[in-house]
Amino acid sequence: MKKILLITFLFAFIWDASAQRRRNINYSIISVPEEGGVKFEKITDDADAVAIPFRTQKTKFSIGKKDISSVTWWVNPLIALSPDGSKIGYVNYKNDTRNIMIKSSSAGGASVQRTFRTGVMDFTWSKDGKTLCFTELRGGHAGIYLVNADQGSVVQQISTGTENDYGGVLTPSGDDIFFHRGENFGAFSLWSFNRKTNLFSNYSRGMTPCLIPGDPNTLYCCRFTDKHEAEIWRINFKTGVEEVILAQPGRSFTTPRLSPDGRWLLCTGASISEKEKRMNTDIFVVRTDGTGFTQLTYHPGNDLSAIWGPDGKSIYFLSQRGTKLGNYNVWRMDFNL
Repeated sequence: MKKILLITFLFAFIWDASAQRRRNINYSIISVPEEGGVKFEKITDDADAVAIPFRTQKTKFSIGKKDISSVTWWVNPLIALSPDGSKIGYVNYKNDTRNIMIKSSSAGGASVQRTFRTGVMDFTWSKDGKTLCFTELRGGHAGIYLVNADQGSVVQQISTGTENDYGGVLTPSGDDIFFHRGENFGAFSLWSFNRKTNLFSNYSRGMTPCLIPGDPNTLYCCRFTDKHEAEIWRINFKTGVEEVILAQPGRSFTTPRLSPDGRWLLCTGASISEKEKRMNTDIFVVRTDGTGFTQLTYHPGNDLSAIWGPDGKSIYFLSQRGTKLGNYNVWRMDFNL
């Protein structure tokens, strides 16, 4: 039961007050008319066994006399790109284990296994390209670990083993790791660990920290409201200023990722496909000042866990598009805003 609860409260949750018609989704299509002019490139294939992101779900239930449709999704980062953009990492599910695999960021080519664990849940790549920071579920607890990005299997444990820590990301110097900690059902706070002093520091409420180059006192994160809706925030630890960047009543947005030029934030959000009239997840961008909110994907399958290419002109993400059964794969798309 502990594992079920642990995974459940890490989903973003959003509902719609009217029941949606259930229709078969044509996952095999690569793009839809709303995505006209956008080039999509499939990076992995079904043989790569890209892990299902903890079963993104569409459910239907009733509250009072209203039929409610909802979509939930895993908010933690499930793919990562090497700093030079030459390699992409993803979580593979095979033989009842979840591990990090690395392959060329261009289509095709073999994958190399970089962790030899049992339950990798998320990961990020260090700025110097040398280290992978990942979360693993072991003994009913989620903890932060480090492993060399290129060779070997030696793992450094960061979390104590009694907490539930996720979404670790190394600062550019590599001295600190920012992450979020689950303190009770549905509550998360931002923490850091200093690798030189071995000290943990607690900052503010939030999850999936996104660091800002050149500004060690500020980051972007996701926060849940008391209505289980997720918002994107910017938090300055030094001044105490906390600003909401993206929030819309009745919708959720998670997993912010800052563009290389510092102007845009990528995120995953709830959407309703135009033709099928079903709730799903799509990729969105918003400027860091909260303007320019734009939906980038419209496929009726789920698109999520988006990251930037190193030049800021491309986006990599997980998607169910392009496969008959709706399997997840890594895709790349152009970004021209």
